[in-house]
Amino acid sequence: MILGVLALFSLVYTQGFYHEEADLFHFIRYDRWLATTYSVLIIVKLINVRRKDIDYREYIIDIFFLALFIFIIGYRIIFLHDIELNTDNEGWEAYTVIVQVAMIMASLVSFSNNRNYWLFFTANSTAMIFGSLIAIIIIGTSLLMLPTSTTTTISWVDALFTTTSAVCVTGLAPFNVSEVLTLRGQIILMVLFQIGGLGIVTLTTFIALSIQKGVKTKEEMIIQDMMESENISSSARILKGIVGITFTIELFGAIGLYFSWLELDLTTSERIFASVFHSISAFCNAGFSIFPEGLQGTAFATDWFSSSIVMILIIVGGLGFRTYREIVSRRNKHRKHFSLQSRLSLQMTAILIVVGTIGIFITDYDYWMEKSGGDILLQTLFTSVTCRTAGFSVVEIGDLSSASVMMMILLMYIGGAPNSTAGGIKVTTVALLFTYFWAQVRGKSTVNIGWNTVQEASIRRAVIAFMVSILISFVCLFILTMSETHLDLRDITFEFFSALGTVGLSRGITADLTVVGKLTISFVMFSGKIGLFTLVSLLGEDEENYEYRYPESSILVG
Repeated sequence: MILGVLALFSLVYTQGFYHEEADLFHFIRYDRWLATTYSVLIIVKLINVRRKDIDYREYIIDIFFLALFIFIIGYRIIFLHDIELNTDNEGWEAYTVIVQVAMIMASLVSFSNNRNYWLFFTANSTAMIFGSLIAIIIIGTSLLMLPTSTTTTISWVDALFTTTSAVCVTGLAPFNVSEVLTLRGQIILMVLFQIGGLGIVTLTTFIALSIQKGVKTKEEMIIQDMMESENISSSARILKGIVGITFTIELFGAIGLYFSWLELDLTTSERIFASVFHSISAFCNAGFSIFPEGLQGTAFATDWFSSSIVMILIIVGGLGFRTYREIVSRRNKHRKHFSLQSRLSLQMTAILIVVGTIGIFITDYDYWMEKSGGDILLQTLFTSVTCRTAGFSVVEIGDLSSASVMMMILLMYIGGAPNSTAGGIKVTTVALLFTYFWAQVRGKSTVNIGWNTVQEASIRRAVIAFMVSILISFVCLFILTMSETHLDLRDITFEFFSALGTVGLSRGITADLTVVGKLTISFVMFSGKIGLFTLVSLLGEDEENYEYRYPESSILVG
């Protein structure tokens, strides 16, 4: 662990700052010393383990690192006849980075193996999610503040805002990502919204499951709570499946985008990185783009192929892990019916996409009629899809009418499905609230959807999430109207709901926000990411349930 921390320090210092050649040479020697020490420790550890007790999955990272170290030393002695590595050698940077990353990965595995002492110290998954997001935001902010991450110096507020936006998969940024962030900065940003899309707890547990035989019962219970799984024995398997499906979808999305952008003026390496970046950004519903004009350029805004790929990634990412897990499982011979949550997610998603497309077209009829028929359908459909959570834009949002803005605010407020990369109050919350309202109007004592009776606990969660959203909206909009007196109220309101729904669309005011405004929007993005009900549960305390009840009283309302 100590060597891993030292390797991390070396990686950040050498890659995050600009140095003279002499300084870099000293760090090469420093890294060689770390690698040699760690290799000796690995050999000692493997010798002390009985052969019959070895589970090679637990030592796979150590074995890989040891093999890599021996290969590098052997290559330099046999082929180069020189064990020294000078900074004028083109491979010096690759060498040091590989050594540093390998040591950090080995330390992370060790960290994960001892997770009983830090990650699963509590059965409260809410606190774990909250704490992990805060930790990643702090680390990400520090990394974006490094000199080699940006082309120009940025303030800590802008770094915090951008990191929060990435981890909360929102897409708002106070500067142009393609101009301000270097390649290293863009890679850091991509890693942040990939972590934000899956969750640091999910990724860490996945690493532990991949290198060990299994997890303990306590850990299974936490995973079950996080994944909303009904069967505790299948929670770990479900988590593995989620990570596998995620990376598979992102890979196919990147391949599709690569071939759809063959005509762009990009080198092969630039096209590969752009494809991977936008595929992850779309699936995680982050909405970040490394193109100067985003996806509003003519080459993207009118291209059905690439736009369709992005829309599919956005929709799938916004459906929720449980829904597309059930979709995949239906390929088996014994097909099961979709759960009520999955049915609601699919139905509400389809309804909102269709209604949103028609509504955006009608509310800005004159604007759209200036375009061709194919462009109208593509851009209204894309805007409807991206409004609910993604943040990509193929039109200038600032040119749309107030009616279109209100339609988009409604879509952003609703958001996507629970347990997905989307934000908002969630489509299932809206469905439950409308169903509950209609049941009360008809005098029904229960809320029924199809052949299912909805549990009272689910209804209470929906009502709480709705009420919290109203409270946060009022308080934060009040703060924003006081701090952003130089901005239009319509633009402020749009920016707020874009943050609450972790969407990332903007009418061009993000860079003009004051420090108070940026911090407020950051809090709103964070609230939208962890979920409004989760936010309340963090503030609440478990109270003992007593058997007695106080006398009932009636209150006139309405």
